[in-house]
Amino acid sequence: MLSDFSNKSPGPAQETPMVPDSAADLAQAQADLARLTEESDRRRRFYETFLSTTPDLSYVWDLNHRFTYANRVLLEMWGKTWDEAIGKNCLELGYEPWHAEMHSREIEQVRATKRPVRGDVPFNGAFGRRIYDYILFPVLGPDGEVEAVAGTTRDVTERKNAEARQLALMTIADELRLAQDLASIAGSAARVIGEALTAHRVTYKIFDIASGAVLEQGEWVFHGARPHDSPLDQHGHGGAGAGPGLAQGTTVLVNDVANDPRTASLAARYRELGIASFMDIPTMKDDALAALIHVSSNEVRAWTESDLALVDEVGERVRSACDRIVSEQALAASEARLRETNESLEAQVLARTKALMATEEALRQSQKIEAIGQLTGGLAHDFNNLLGGIMGSLDLMRVRMAQGRREGLERYIDVALRGVTRAASLTQRLLAFARRQTLDPKPTDVNRLIGGMEEMLRRTIGPSIELEVVGAGGLWSTFVDASQLESALLNLCINSRDAMPDGGRLTIETANKWVDDQWARERDLSPGQYVCVSVTDTGTGMAPEVIARAFDPFFTTKPIGAGTGLGLSMVYGFARQSGGQIRIYSELGQGTTMSVYLPRHHQDADEREEPETTEGLKNGSGEIVLVVDDEAPIRMLVAEVLSDAGYVAIEASDGPSALRIIQSKARIDLLITDVGLPGGINGRQLADASRAVRPELKILFVTGYAENAAVGNGHLEPGMQVLTKPFKMDTLARRIQGIIESPPA
Repeated sequence: MLSDFSNKSPGPAQETPMVPDSAADLAQAQADLARLTEESDRRRRFYETFLSTTPDLSYVWDLNHRFTYANRVLLEMWGKTWDEAIGKNCLELGYEPWHAEMHSREIEQVRATKRPVRGDVPFNGAFGRRIYDYILFPVLGPDGEVEAVAGTTRDVTERKNAEARQLALMTIADELRLAQDLASIAGSAARVIGEALTAHRVTYKIFDIASGAVLEQGEWVFHGARPHDSPLDQHGHGGAGAGPGLAQGTTVLVNDVANDPRTASLAARYRELGIASFMDIPTMKDDALAALIHVSSNEVRAWTESDLALVDEVGERVRSACDRIVSEQALAASEARLRETNESLEAQVLARTKALMATEEALRQSQKIEAIGQLTGGLAHDFNNLLGGIMGSLDLMRVRMAQGRREGLERYIDVALRGVTRAASLTQRLLAFARRQTLDPKPTDVNRLIGGMEEMLRRTIGPSIELEVVGAGGLWSTFVDASQLESALLNLCINSRDAMPDGGRLTIETANKWVDDQWARERDLSPGQYVCVSVTDTGTGMAPEVIARAFDPFFTTKPIGAGTGLGLSMVYGFARQSGGQIRIYSELGQGTTMSVYLPRHHQDADEREEPETTEGLKNGSGEIVLVVDDEAPIRMLVAEVLSDAGYVAIEASDGPSALRIIQSKARIDLLITDVGLPGGINGRQLADASRAVRPELKILFVTGYAENAAVGNGHLEPGMQVLTKPFKMDTLARRIQGIIESPPA
């Protein structure tokens, strides 16, 4: 039916030329023509009624880019009648040149390709400035050629504005978290409000509550607007007669300065300044004016409740940030005065500052311990099962050996070894979560990492929650600290579990993501390739105001004592420090998705270590190895391995006795030492002292701690390696051979 509108305007139906054979034939032809005309008119009225009642815009262009149809909503947006609009092109109907040229290009594209074109565009019309999503498609004639181009357009202003305002709240939260002075706070707030509301000028004044003096002012102006002489400067607070109300906390909204009685007398002055509408929003504290936000536009504009709500929300956050800055500045000034008064007080202030930093670090560590507490129930159950298998296997071996029955012992040995291996893996993961360390990034296979955590996560979230892991095929590697990523995922899963007290479904999903310029700007990322890890639950969801503050340190919706409020803050810090970002998608009652974006790394992650065997091992040549461990069974086992492999073992039970051997004239080719040793000298200190005497001495640390924590904050030097307990004897033998045969340190 759209072909009915392909002409410039709807005209009368066209008769098909014919030569009647008789009067009867002529009468029949006229009756048929009348019937067809009535049917055509009926169908036209039906489609016109349908298209005129939809809230979407509907229209048709001919091949000369002129409108041949526009529904009622579109005519109202133009502010035109049918006769005024039909037959005109975009430029003649008041479209800006760039806008008209864009549609002309799209019409020609549809005509050439016979395929639809889709886009979105802002438009200033009778409804004000709106944002529209549109699709243009070809109207084909009987010959299959394009005879017109039709389109529908939908108003998406509210959705776009809501997205922009949500982004604005997240942006201001990020910036205020890092702000160090009132000037940067005021400037950030003015810019974020201006960009979110598409205003032309925003001024943000922060006042001293006691004196009323302006402490700081930030201003943001849209490109081309005048950055000075705003009504705030010329007429006090917002214009004539508005000041007293603002001082009492009353918001002033002016949609049209020329027709508002409060500003009509100053309309000429406002026009000079390029201001057609404005808002003045006060922020109060203790019944005094703490801040004043002025937002203006060079167009008549009906300010909405959502506009005001955004400014109020930003204002509240700014007030909290200002309180923090003022408190910090007051503290700094007080400390300076104290230092000038008495030098001894400076040392006390320094000590208190260090204590505060230590407390903050302890609090951050307590968040990890809180997460570990969530693990202990499941881990204790796992360890009891593993110990039961190990103990039962060893008991059966002892009984059978006492009976002289040797057959089948390998089966019990395998069961015990598998139990020890699984217990060692659980222990290492627990140590990785608990340890204090800076980021130690390496190429990481995220799918493999999640697979290794899956059993532990199932224990943590409990049987009432179904866990599903969806790993993307061909997932890129990323350059992150694996243990910190594990800790981040654990925190996200614990949050999801707590949001599903009655059970539900938790999904961990990975994907490769390409981030373009626009998408990156919206999410505060650099364009490029990212690995995305999403944790989705079917829980209670979060309100927008909770989402906006979710990454704030110490913010929590849990009851007092149920959480530190640091979990998501630490996940956010890890993502940002790793060059990525985290974003929240949530609706109340619909669940939540937390998506962590981590930059792609163009180096494959290390493959899993293959099981080591003693095949291919060569016997030593009598090299001498000093073994230092305070546990006699460990020393005995290591010495046995060394002896079987053709080496000579010397044993020491503590650091001082080992150091005496090192300082002697005895030949020593390798030092194997535990990290935690009695006697006042630990394993790392022993290694450093040994290198001072024997610079080329090779050293193998054997420790029950997490590998990265084994050597403290230091770094392994050439010729040093770490082996974590427990380990298989053939693993130890292969490691010893590799170190001894390696080049000198």
